[in-house]
Amino acid sequence: MSVPSFEDFTKRISALPDVTVAQWKDTELLCVFHNDKELGHFHGQTVLDIRLTPKIIKEEGLSRAISAQIHPKRSANSRWIGIPVENEADRAMALGLIERACSL
Repeated sequence: MSVPSFEDFTKRISALPDVTVAQWKDTELLCVFHNDKELGHFHGQTVLDIRLTPKIIKEEGLSRAISAQIHPKRSANSRWIGIPVENEADRAMALGLIERACSL
């Protein structure tokens, strides 16, 4: 079974209430916004860097390994965490995390 395209994934994100996916100002950085506030941004088509609460990070058992690679100087206590979005399971999890972040 093939993985739906990255474009299809971003359309699914944009279908969430009050969520848009757009480039950051005059850059190539693709961001996820909720009510015009950045919730996250993509590093290519494989990683979503998303802002979550420490409680959500702990509850979900999210690893900071990806964050350490993409932002090596980021604090280990940062609310920003990189998560993979390479396959459908990753993307389903990312959608759930985006929904949780929207409710904060």
